[in-house]
Amino acid sequence: MNAEMMKQFENLFIELKKSTLNEMKMETPSLEKGDEIDLSQEDRQRELDLKLLARQNFMLKKIDNALFQIKNGTFGICHECDGEIEINRLRARPVATQCIACKEESERGEGHMMYEKRSHTQGKSLHGNVIPLRAHAEDLASVLTGNSDY
Repeated sequence: MNAEMMKQFENLFIELKKSTLNEMKMETPSLEKGDEIDLSQEDRQRELDLKLLARQNFMLKKIDNALFQIKNGTFGICHECDGEIEINRLRARPVATQCIACKEESERGEGHMMYEKRSHTQGKSLHGNVIPLRAHAEDLASVLTGNSDY
């Protein structure tokens, strides 16, 4: 990759970083008092805001890594095979660290893994209170049939 192209990517990453940092500036919402539904909606919105913040933070790390690679002259080099990542792939996914062949191979290898092992959140909520849907269905069935303490 020539120096002019590297400079274009560097400028792109600087702009991406600025826009991501601007998006991350969240106002702390004031906690309004309300009924259970209002409080539940506020709690859900807070969880979504935190998840978005985590994604933006993860993207910032990728951007910083790309800027570091540009400074070291290793930007656009596949981390797996040390081959050059095609320019069209970098235009589509500037933070890519693998060429398309290596990425496809790693995704094929992930196909047999359970989702929980591939996901960095592993299907957990912020509070770790994941309750299987089946448990709710069993409670509902016992209430409807009269076999419940409710």
